[in-house]
Formats: sequence, C-alpha cells, structure tokens
Amino acid sequence: MPNRRLLDELYRMRDLSGDDDDLERFTDILNELCQSASADVIPDLCRMLEDDVIEPSAAGDLLETIFYISDRCGIEESMYYLALGVPGLFPKAEGWAVRLHRMLLHADRPNSPYIRAYALALRHLPARSVRRVLNTLLEIKQAQPELYAGKVDRFTECLLGGEEEQTDGYSIPMQY
Repeated sequence: MPNRRLLDELYRMRDLSGDDDDLERFTDILNELCQSASADVIPDLCRMLEDDVIEPSAAGDLLETIFYISDRCGIEESMYYLALGVPGLFPKAEGWAVRLHRMLLHADRPNSPYIRAYALALRHLPARSVRRVLNTLLEIKQAQPELYAGKVDRFTECLLGGEEEQTDGYSIPMQY
C-alpha cells in the first residue's frame, strides 16, 4: 500500500531538524497524499501532530492536507475519520487540536457542511472524547465570540440533535 509507506516516512520526518531537503520531501509527500490518499489516512495524519515535536509550518501543511483530502474524498466520510483521529490529539497536541478545530469552523459553508458532518461523526465516540472536543470548541468561542459563536452553537445543536444523517451516499449510523 503506497499510502502506508508514505505515512511511515512522514512520521519519521515529523520533527524536521531544519534541513530544507527534509521539508521539501515532507511537502512532496503531503502533496502526493492530497492527490491520491483515501479518507482513512486522516487518523494517521492526526497521530503525527505533537505540540513539542512537529515543526509549525510542517504541521500547518499537514492540517491543510486533511482538508484537501476531505474535499476530494467527501466531507461526511472524512469527518468520520477525523473524529476517529482527534482523541489522539489530547493531551500531546492540544495546540494543534485548537488550530484544527478553528480551520474546521472556517471551512464550513453551505456547500461544505463540515460542522454538521463532524458533529454527527463525533456521536460515535465515547462521551469523554466528545467532551474534550466540545470544551475545545467552547474555548475557541470564548476567546473570539464574534468569529465563532454562531458556528460553535450550530455544532453543539448538531451534536445534541437526534436525527440520522445520510448524504452523498455515505451513511453515518446513530448510536444512542
């Protein structure tokens, strides 16, 4: 599986000790994943994020890769895989978790329903993991309510709602 080889190489390179060749190779791998990877690589990409290890520009590129894959592979399926990967961000990558969730809130728009798909996918996680995500989003809302209040409220509404969602042929079954 070519994606597995690329992911293993990325994981080994994630601390990027300042070598421009390493950063270029890291970027090349992310570009290849953007073009060819399926959504199931998203939890692996999340595992690479650590506040004290990964170089900030590389981590930013890695987060962007998650959204490129999501746009290409389908938001509903991708947000399901993101929900599986996000619990691993706590506590070792809380700073990156905040940035990821801000990016998710910014990416949401009528033709790209990231908030709804992510909220529905989170329903599959244990309550403790959902609380961490919700607390992260509430901290974002509190820090910048003018930018995030409406979107975080919409996320909370979707998370607590009871409907089952099926869109674009990808069904997210509900657990009660």
